[in-house]
Amino acid sequence: MRPNHILIAFGLAAILTGSVFAQQIDTVYLKNSEKFGGEITEVTKTDVTVTQKVGNKVEKIPANTIYYIEWKGEPPQLSLARSNERSGNFADAVTGYQEALAALEGSNPRIKDDIDFMLARTGAKIAIADPSQAASAIKNLSDYVASHRDYYRFFDAQLMLAETALKASDTTTADSAFSALQQAPWSDYQLAGKIGSANTLLARDDINAAKSIFDSVAGTSPKTPAEKSRQLEGKLGQAECLQRQNNQDEAAKILDAVVDESTSDDTRILAQAYVKMGDGFAAQGQKNKEAILAYLHVDVIPSLAAHSDLHAEALFRLTKLWSAVGQPTRSADAAAKLESDYPNSPWTKQLGAAS
Repeated sequence: MRPNHILIAFGLAAILTGSVFAQQIDTVYLKNSEKFGGEITEVTKTDVTVTQKVGNKVEKIPANTIYYIEWKGEPPQLSLARSNERSGNFADAVTGYQEALAALEGSNPRIKDDIDFMLARTGAKIAIADPSQAASAIKNLSDYVASHRDYYRFFDAQLMLAETALKASDTTTADSAFSALQQAPWSDYQLAGKIGSANTLLARDDINAAKSIFDSVAGTSPKTPAEKSRQLEGKLGQAECLQRQNNQDEAAKILDAVVDESTSDDTRILAQAYVKMGDGFAAQGQKNKEAILAYLHVDVIPSLAAHSDLHAEALFRLTKLWSAVGQPTRSADAAAKLESDYPNSPWTKQLGAAS
């Protein structure tokens, strides 16, 4: 074989085996884009220990900083399933995770623990757009929390359980999970638990008690991007309380600040802020055009529209407002989009009830 043919063959082999080779070590990917490779030697609910092959350096990585783990020997279906989940292709993600479970040889039970979490998480994301799936998602997350009390996904599962239960108006389950979240050793998770408890109070119309908690979170001095995001969530809560107290002007100032202080990574916070802005303008009666502009942010900006529950709400509001400003065709377009993209959304059901 000629030398250049040898090089070509070697290159093709490297390409074909590249994904396999990448899985010969455990790799922990962090939320800040850093990563650590080596052998995972210990996993607890608060951290993951990685022993690096070069120099045997030991890294103890806090669980709240971990984005995901690529495990040594994991099934090849797992990488594509993760990608589908990140892209919002939830049905394909579920199929991929189930295939990965079926292909798992069982040599490392931690891989199964991770896949079970990702299945429960994807189920919760599906329930956001289709509340009829909420009961199943809550059960799966509750079962996961109960059986993984010393796994690094424990507090993430608690957060998803709490938020899913709250959306399903199961305030008892939400209260319990948010309280457990406040026992986490990291301030950003503790703040998330406080915000959730305040939202539970708000769901019970205890506005004053909720606002007191939101005020305390909004008044924190964040030291990390995660803590800053929680502070902004606290400000969103403040604004909603003020809107319910009919203090639209003060709420609008806070929402403007949230938009100004958010980063491109805070897509859900931005989507919530624009929906609340639209709510505030619409409540004033004479600012329908301003309300439309606010809701349109969530409709036309892809990263904001990716939050299906908020996008569905924005589309529902737009159907009413376009009619109010003499644009029936655009109202019909918004209604058609809502019915097509989110057939099982409660906003779609409201649209049908109103027509």
